[in-house]
Amino acid sequence: MKTIGVDVGGTFTDIVYCDLDSGQVAIHKVSTTPDDPARGVTQGIAEICRDNGVTASDIDYVLHGTTTATNAVLEQKGACCGMLTNEGFRDIVHIARHQRVEHYSIMQELPWQNRPLVKRRHRKVVKGRLVPPHGEELEPLDEAGVLAAARALKAEGVEAVAVCFLFSYLNPAHEESAKQILQRELPGVFVVSSSSISPQFREFERFTTACLCAFIGPKMRGYIGCLESALREGGLRSELCVMASNGGVATPAMVSENRSA
Repeated sequence: MKTIGVDVGGTFTDIVYCDLDSGQVAIHKVSTTPDDPARGVTQGIAEICRDNGVTASDIDYVLHGTTTATNAVLEQKGACCGMLTNEGFRDIVHIARHQRVEHYSIMQELPWQNRPLVKRRHRKVVKGRLVPPHGEELEPLDEAGVLAAARALKAEGVEAVAVCFLFSYLNPAHEESAKQILQRELPGVFVVSSSSISPQFREFERFTTACLCAFIGPKMRGYIGCLESALREGGLRSELCVMASNGGVATPAMVSENRSA
């Protein structure tokens, strides 16, 4: 089995070729192409294949690690995001847990407030409520309200939307219904639900995780989509596996849907 590992850095893109049957290992390095990282990746793969006497079609797996998502967060260069949540909970991602980094300082910087993933004007609320312990419906989801929110977000030009409802980790029905409406009304917009990303209790953590996914989702979807197309054009027929933050790997389809590397 022949595999190639790719790591895109800020200056260089590192390529490793490994033939697991013969034990042959080779390394190669090319300059990273910041305007289009996929160009540097495909160039490096083509060169290491040529230098080791294999063709692109001989490769069984391409494993790719990238800091594209991390850099987008650090540099605040993610998508313009919207958020849909329950009435009265618009500011959960701002209030957090009332925890302060420095308890007695009035000058401290709170990143989730100073650099919000979703600006307050893009956070929309709708009626509907599920309750514990099993996620029973106390109030039906206001689908007309979801539709109105979708149209408002479209007018505001958002590129991604996080759907974050209370107790969705017990019952994702309301989030899934809202997500379907948003996808129908906002074609091409990256839509993610908190229950599909982090089905855990505690709203701030779950909502923030979903908002972070929305923030980096469009950039990752565009990059991985371009990379996969470029690899196919270069003759690669192998499966592309993208390293994920949990230590596993994701397929391009998973990244395009709602996952992040």
